[in-house]
Amino acid sequence: MEDLLQRIVQVRKVLDGLFFKFSDEVTASLTAVLTRENFILIGPPGTAKTMLVASTSKLLKARWFYRLLTKFTEIEEVIGPIDVVELLKGNVKRIYTNSIVEADFALLDEIFNASSAILNTMLTILNERVIYDGGSIIPVKTWTVFGATNRIPDEEELQALYDRFPLRVFTKYANPEETEDLIKAGLRLRREYENLAPIMSMDEVKKLNEYIQSYVYENMNTIVKHISPIVASYLDHVVISNRTRVKVPLYVVSYLTVLGLRPPDIDAAVVRAGTLKVLKYLVKDREDLSEYESFLATHMPGNLSVLYDMVNEIKALISNNALSIAKEKLKEAYELFEKSVADPVTYRFFQVEIEEIKSTLEMLKSQV
Repeated sequence: MEDLLQRIVQVRKVLDGLFFKFSDEVTASLTAVLTRENFILIGPPGTAKTMLVASTSKLLKARWFYRLLTKFTEIEEVIGPIDVVELLKGNVKRIYTNSIVEADFALLDEIFNASSAILNTMLTILNERVIYDGGSIIPVKTWTVFGATNRIPDEEELQALYDRFPLRVFTKYANPEETEDLIKAGLRLRREYENLAPIMSMDEVKKLNEYIQSYVYENMNTIVKHISPIVASYLDHVVISNRTRVKVPLYVVSYLTVLGLRPPDIDAAVVRAGTLKVLKYLVKDREDLSEYESFLATHMPGNLSVLYDMVNEIKALISNNALSIAKEKLKEAYELFEKSVADPVTYRFFQVEIEEIKSTLEMLKSQV
C-alpha cells in the first residue's frame, strides 16, 4: 500500500507540473477519483478542462469517454447504438463498446445543455452507476463522471443533476500579466502529453479507494468529531446538501492522501486543516467562493486568522496617516508571521494564504 500512496502523489505532481495554476483542479479531481465521486469543472471554454481529464486518464491507464452535449445529442451517442444485427432477429440490444457504459472515466462537456432523455439517463448513472435500458438494468463501469460547463443551471429541474456533482472547481482565464508563463506551460503540455506514461492502473486506484474507506470507517468517531463542528459552522455561509455532508470525511481523507499524508500523519490538526481546504470544493456558485474566503480567514489554524485581522488594522492606520502606530503593528505582524510559518501544519496546508499575507506585509512596509 505504501507504494500506491507514493504513486498517487506522483500523479498529482506530474499534473501540477503540466498545467498552469491548476492546483485546485488537479487536487480536487484526484480527490474525486479516490472517492469514486462525480466532479465538475465550471468555467469558460479554453481553460484546459478536457486536457486535465485526458491527462489524468493517461496517468491512471484509464479508458475515457468524451461527449460535447447539446439538445440535439442522441441518447445512442452516450450509451451506445442499437445492435442492428440483433434487431433484425427481433431482439432489441445495444452495443455498449466505446460508450459511457464501458469507460473508466467519462467527461460530459456542457452537460446542462443535454436533452431531457440524456439528463434522465445521467441521473441513474451518477447515482447508481446503472442505466435502465428497456426492461434491463445495465451496470455502468464508469468510475468517475467528470462534468464541464460554462454555467450553473438556474432551472429547477437541473438542480438535482447539479447536486450529483458535489465536488466542484471554478476555472478562469489567466490574467494578462501571466500570459508569458501560460504560453510556456501550454507549449510544454502540448509537447509532453503524447509521451505521458501510466503511473498507476485503475485496479490500483480501486485498492486505494478501499483503503481510504476502511480507514474512515475504522476511525469514524475521531474523524467526525473534528470535521463536524467546522462543517456545521460553514453551513451558516454555504448550503451543502445532506447527501454531500455525509461524504465529507471520505473527501477529507482522500484529499490528505493526494497530498501525500499517511495514517500516522493524520492527527486532529491535520484533519481540521484538510476539512477547511476541502470545503472550497463544495461551493455552489462563484458568490459562495467569497463566502468561503471569509470563512477560511476566520478559521485558519495558528496565528493566520489573527494576521488577517492585523493586516486590515494596519491598512486602516495607514489610511488615517497613523504611521508610527502602523510601524509598531507591522513589526508585531512580522513576528507573528514567522511563528506561523514555523508551524508544519500551517505551512503545509496554507502556503497560498501565507504567500498572500507575506506579499501584503511587504506592500504595507513600503508604505510606512
